[in-house]
Amino acid sequence: MEKVLVKLSFRQIIDMHARTSFETDVFHESYNEFLMQVQAYNREQQFTTWEQVRAANPKAGSLNYKVGFSIGLFVKGLQQQIPGLTDNLGNPVPFESHRFEIITSDITNKAAHKVGIVYTTGTLTLLGVLGEYMLLAAGDQLNNPDQPEIPTFMLKLQPQLSVSAYALQGLPQ
Repeated sequence: MEKVLVKLSFRQIIDMHARTSFETDVFHESYNEFLMQVQAYNREQQFTTWEQVRAANPKAGSLNYKVGFSIGLFVKGLQQQIPGLTDNLGNPVPFESHRFEIITSDITNKAAHKVGIVYTTGTLTLLGVLGEYMLLAAGDQLNNPDQPEIPTFMLKLQPQLSVSAYALQGLPQ
């Protein structure tokens, strides 16, 4: 396999079964913010679910962005480490950016609230795929003749993990 540059994205789904304090905080804070923000798109309270509100008013899609602000401090507390994703040695995988999304919600039933956070890494060099494992190096290592050894790590292919950008030469920053 030819060496290529990639960015990986990992989707963390958070619902009422939150296991960590981070997940619990995101669940409660995003639901409370959703209840406040959705009022602007559901003034007559004729809809109860996120899906109904979004179908009736396409501008309601901006709630993903608006509600996402409410969890900013919790994400900052992760110190750029993707929760739930580690390499084969147990080291956390860093992320460069994140995107919040409301998957489903109901203004009358907090238990129906489910959100996702998609974390995206910085540029990585994909050196090869060995079975269900990717051999990766941090940064752009395509043309690095001065360095005889490249520090690498192995990452298992798994659900919610995807290659979100792929390039033979340079990725946009």
